[in-house]
Amino acid sequence: MSKKIIAITFLMVFIMISTISVGAAPLIIKLAHEEPGNAEVSSIHTAALVFKNIVETQSNGEMEVKIYPASSMGEQRERMELTKANVLQVNIASIGGLAQFYPAISAIDLPFAIPNHAVANEVFNGEFGDQLRANILEETGFRFLTTSGGSFYVLSNNVRPVKTPADMEGIKFRTMSVPSHIAMMRSLGGAATPVAWSELYTSLQTGVVEGQHNPIPIMAIGGLQEVQDYATLTNHLYGADWWLTSQDFYESLTDEQRKIFTNAYTNAAVAGQGKKLMLSATEYGVGFLEEAGIEVYSPTSEELKQFKDLAVPAVLEAIEEDLGDEGVKLANDLLDAVEKAEAKLY
Repeated sequence: MSKKIIAITFLMVFIMISTISVGAAPLIIKLAHEEPGNAEVSSIHTAALVFKNIVETQSNGEMEVKIYPASSMGEQRERMELTKANVLQVNIASIGGLAQFYPAISAIDLPFAIPNHAVANEVFNGEFGDQLRANILEETGFRFLTTSGGSFYVLSNNVRPVKTPADMEGIKFRTMSVPSHIAMMRSLGGAATPVAWSELYTSLQTGVVEGQHNPIPIMAIGGLQEVQDYATLTNHLYGADWWLTSQDFYESLTDEQRKIFTNAYTNAAVAGQGKKLMLSATEYGVGFLEEAGIEVYSPTSEELKQFKDLAVPAVLEAIEEDLGDEGVKLANDLLDAVEKAEAKLY
């Protein structure tokens, strides 16, 4: 065999090996969130693990998911920017993170608007959710995939028991940088103070803020029961985890990859919601706060009406001032969706 033929043979073998190697390289999907990388305490991480399992098993290893928990890829804004740039392919954000790129989203954080989980599921998985997806995509380039892990907010502080809005007067309450949250807290008499989640424990410990509002499982994740003395079961807001990707990444997927991707995040959302409900019913419910030494109060219907009568008009006014017609329309669309969901369910 001539040297020329041998050289050509080696070249062909090299090309074949190279082609096989390139074809075998999996599609990497980087997913980031802010909660601990521990499925025992985090509904988000539980959902992320379900997403990873479905993607990798259904693709026979041709797609691989790498999870970055505990804000290891940055705080809310940084993760959103990395997602927009397709450095991250999936970001599980809070409404505060999304609001920095799509301000109108804060219009759906209307106090006492969503009464329960069944209505919430109907609203965000129905016509209203579809319209929200279209709006977010058009205005930001982000593709809103789904919500997961929804739960209701309680008030807590380390100053005094809060039974009515009058008891909140002057207490420094931490909020996210969401105008509707700030307006709500001020309307109730609290001194609204935006603080990053990663700084909240220390801020409560040192007196930068004295109170906060979050679902109980989120309080547990942050260890906030250690620096709070009183809790009030107002259930005033419904907080969900927002799954986002970039349109560029979504469009880069093949039809088969998109089917796997969609199936994965859809089932992950169900798992995340189930985990949050389980945590609320077991380890991280009202009993968890009481065992931690927190004095828990459940307001009467008359007392809750006092909170609602102050908060709702103030938030609607803030939405109109900050977000204009788009915000007002979104808020009204949410209320209409809630009404339709209740009529369908009940």
